Amino acid sequence: MAERSTHRAVLNDPTINFVLNDNMGPALGYLYADYIFDLSALAGVPCDNGVTVQEGVTCKLSDSWEDLSPRFVADYHLTDSAMVFFSYAKGYKAGGFNSVEVASRFDNEDVQNFEIGLKSDLGANARLNISAFTYDYDGKQSIRLVVPAGSSVPQYLVETSDDTAWGLDMQLDVQPIEGLNLFANAQYIDATYNRKITDAGDLAGQPTGEPLWSASVGASYRQDLGDAGSLDMQVVHAYRGEGRCNTTSTGQGSCLKTPWFDPSEAQNRTDARLYWRTANQRYQLGVYVNNLFDNQYVTGVNNITATTLGTPFVGLTEPRMWGVDLTYAY
Repeated sequence: MAERSTHRAVLNDPTINFVLNDNMGPALGYLYADYIFDLSALAGVPCDNGVTVQEGVTCKLSDSWEDLSPRFVADYHLTDSAMVFFSYAKGYKAGGFNSVEVASRFDNEDVQNFEIGLKSDLGANARLNISAFTYDYDGKQSIRLVVPAGSSVPQYLVETSDDTAWGLDMQLDVQPIEGLNLFANAQYIDATYNRKITDAGDLAGQPTGEPLWSASVGASYRQDLGDAGSLDMQVVHAYRGEGRCNTTSTGQGSCLKTPWFDPSEAQNRTDARLYWRTANQRYQLGVYVNNLFDNQYVTGVNNITATTLGTPFVGLTEPRMWGVDLTYAY
């Protein structure tokens, strides 16, 4: 896939200038001139329209990025029931500009992925798939809230990092008897930074936060009731391993362990469902329970605003929830 994109930023807003020139800033509760438009620290930084950053002068930035993002897949049948495959894919996201930081821009994001694996039918109604993969991000984009030197007004900026990872995917499906299906899948991934500059220094070699292991197991069973329809039952258990910490996540608290909660602890959740269908499958009545054992966790600890606004926040996983649903197909 070929992609081309062009971005242009013009840093001289007439509406804001109107507010400033008519001294409306203080009346609206904003001190624009003291903070956002104090360009003294950037004086002399070149713009793309032949000027340098300075008060009262329009600074234009323009750039373009283009990329070819191919995907190649090759497979080979070892037997009628086993196949090996290899794939390569490249992804791309255009660069851009930090609109709140004069004369600031960031390059495009690229990712390359390699995967090799085996898909097989083991006979006796069993299937096994396994693959190994690796990917590399160059210039991965993320957002960060910072307070510029000499200012008290925080601003969102796009920062970039180089990430790398490798891992394994495994999936097993078995049908031991008619109507009963068992499945299990697991993933191992080791994701680390090659480069990420933060206030704590370069996080090179440290984990990005992804847990090493995640997995799920489950079973489903269908009982044919003849003219009375059919009964389906399903139970699924999911596991997410303990989050991995780095210098920044530890400092920000997203890996902080307290006597009350641990935001990086491993998580378990079990969902169950039972539903009945009529013989013509026109009506379906179901009962379900999500998070059967009511396991709740503190997640999404995000201190992006803690050091700037004093407002750290967290999220909580959903508690046990049950319900009944009725479906009619026509």
